[in-house]
Amino acid sequence: MKVHPDEFAMAREYSSSHDFEHLNPEQIHRVMVRGRELHKWFRAHPRLHAAISLSAIGSIFAVDWLVWIALVRWFVAAVPCTWALILAAIFTGAVHSWLIYSLSIYSLHEGAAHNLIFPGNSTLSRAASFLATNMCRLASAEPEVYSECHMAHHAKFGTEDDSEFLNFVFPRRLWLNFLPLGGFFNYTDFFVHRTPAYTRSSATSGFFAAIYNGLYLFMLYHFFGLLFTVIVILLLPHLGFYVDRMRQFTEHNLMPLENNSGARSMGVGFWGLLVGGGPWGQPCHLAHHMVAGIPWYQQIVLHRHIVGLLTETQRKQFLLKPIVGFPVLLWDILRESNRFSRASAARVLAGDGPLASEPRHILDKNQEAHRARKPKLG
Repeated sequence: MKVHPDEFAMAREYSSSHDFEHLNPEQIHRVMVRGRELHKWFRAHPRLHAAISLSAIGSIFAVDWLVWIALVRWFVAAVPCTWALILAAIFTGAVHSWLIYSLSIYSLHEGAAHNLIFPGNSTLSRAASFLATNMCRLASAEPEVYSECHMAHHAKFGTEDDSEFLNFVFPRRLWLNFLPLGGFFNYTDFFVHRTPAYTRSSATSGFFAAIYNGLYLFMLYHFFGLLFTVIVILLLPHLGFYVDRMRQFTEHNLMPLENNSGARSMGVGFWGLLVGGGPWGQPCHLAHHMVAGIPWYQQIVLHRHIVGLLTETQRKQFLLKPIVGFPVLLWDILRESNRFSRASAARVLAGDGPLASEPRHILDKNQEAHRARKPKLG
């Protein structure tokens, strides 16, 4: 993802001009203590962790097969009419698109970037890790560039060197992804699952994605006919990609430029699982940024620990509202981004903001304090 200097300037201006209740040192200390405990357990139980990872991967493929073939065949046989076929196709295409998104974010994030799915140095662990890292290619995602960009996102969070800078994103960059086939064509550079230009690695991803999805589509055509298959094809490349773009648009947007307070967590309720890509996706993003070395199921545990430490004001800043949750968050970010852009963009981008005289490579005091006090996991 390309870092836009205008968005970086807007993020710095917004962060400096709006009050925010950051996590205090005591809260951060208690999170880190709990994070160390979880990390030590994770390292001490490699076989159990491998079994959990294998179960997560297996469940995605099993549900995919169940929905695509078994469940639809039963439904179409039970209700033999055209409208039933159309409804079954819409359901099938939507679920498969989301499952492919869920698989890709798990493989990209915990596999390619953090090597948390099958860590270890044995031959079997390395082979399993290679497969887990490259599962995302079935969704046409590219793991090599993503890994480099994502680790820079953690190491240089909130700076011009953050290659996934997301603390201010102009809404138009999100909307361009919603054009037809936005998952394949570069209408905007607001994406992370593929390279800006085609490479050998991205071509490899496209090849394996075509084979995997092509086999499924061939079976759908064989079992259910042309109408069913066309509807699935229209949904397949869109729904999961749209959900992924909305997730990333909201994770850090309008949040502070420091790691310990710069992310939201959607939690493991309905909206968190849907938008986050399942429990192994990124529903607990604040916990992940604070303690990046623990796997998805421990992020959920740490998320619940963090929630218990938050004040009422902090809960409103970091968490979703009950029930209405994500739609309200997305609307609030879009509205506030547009409002702030109309009020401040001309002045900030002309270099007249209060931070204009500061060297752009210098982090704010919150970032410096964070790097000084953040302990490493042992």
